[in-house]
Amino acid sequence: MNELFLYPLSLVYSILLKADRYIINRHKKLFKPVISVGNITLGGTGKTPIVIELLRLFVKNNLRPVVLTRGYFRCNKHPILLENGAVNNIDVSDVGDEALLISKTVPQSTVIVGSNRYSNVLKFKNKIIPDVFILDDGFQHWHIKRDLDIVCVNASNPFSNGKLIPAGSLREKPAALKRASIIIITNSDMISNTSLENLKKKLLNFSSTDPIETYYGDFEYKTTDLKTDFDLELLKKSEIYSLSAIGFSEGFNHSIRKSGIEIKGSISLRDHSYYNNDMIKNIVLNRKNSCFIITSKDAVKFQNIDIDILKKIAVLIVKPKFKTGEKNWEQIILKSLQFF
Repeated sequence: MNELFLYPLSLVYSILLKADRYIINRHKKLFKPVISVGNITLGGTGKTPIVIELLRLFVKNNLRPVVLTRGYFRCNKHPILLENGAVNNIDVSDVGDEALLISKTVPQSTVIVGSNRYSNVLKFKNKIIPDVFILDDGFQHWHIKRDLDIVCVNASNPFSNGKLIPAGSLREKPAALKRASIIIITNSDMISNTSLENLKKKLLNFSSTDPIETYYGDFEYKTTDLKTDFDLELLKKSEIYSLSAIGFSEGFNHSIRKSGIEIKGSISLRDHSYYNNDMIKNIVLNRKNSCFIITSKDAVKFQNIDIDILKKIAVLIVKPKFKTGEKNWEQIILKSLQFF
């Protein structure tokens, strides 16, 4: 699309963003502390793994977290409550891939899916006993007042081309990071030490606290149930392709290589895309003697795929690892709950 046409649209987007913040929405306070995890760019910043890591921290400290998430690209428009790891055969199209992944990965948490997150809390108030709310993708969600804002910045593409949507992929200008309580640099191992230091200096222009650096590690290969170990010998004997529908497939491919596996090719679909049996069957049959590595976010969408095809699908499980700031992260988060 012509750039001269996109720039006015970016200006309109900026005006609507300010109207949403200052005119349309009024901050409403929930009855327990709220921690937001978000970003200033569209997708691919590693937000969901940080949400999961945050949930693990709360569970480890005997706290009951409730996640409030919109549920991107879901078909069902009604609010849905996910409990106990979504064991009731929830269809991923009803809740969205990220919500289902969060629930399955940390079954001790509760996940409420729906666009009006404040109203959804009131709707399910008698069914939840929260110690803390996690507002997923909440940095630009003005409807709910939060006590802490965590913002993820992808080291490989921190500010896109510096332009707002749709001329670029910035949701807000970098100066918005002044609102952040914690800035987390994700994929910190994908750029040089010099580039990482320069990025940290840029971020310190907007924040008085040092950003936390993370990368992905603790690699495991599972089957699509996310529990059973995948046969690594099969991977060694096969040609390997990556298959993903995420915001930053380059980071996924980087993790595969770091795990010690070389890939012959990569198939990348639009973020949050759904899979069906015919699609996967066509991909697999066109690449005989091959195995496919997918993300855990993709795995929850492999609900109705033939068992013979699933035997060729390995899921790479990764966790955010803290290069710097792990103790600081835990102290800030837990301290924010003490004074509520």
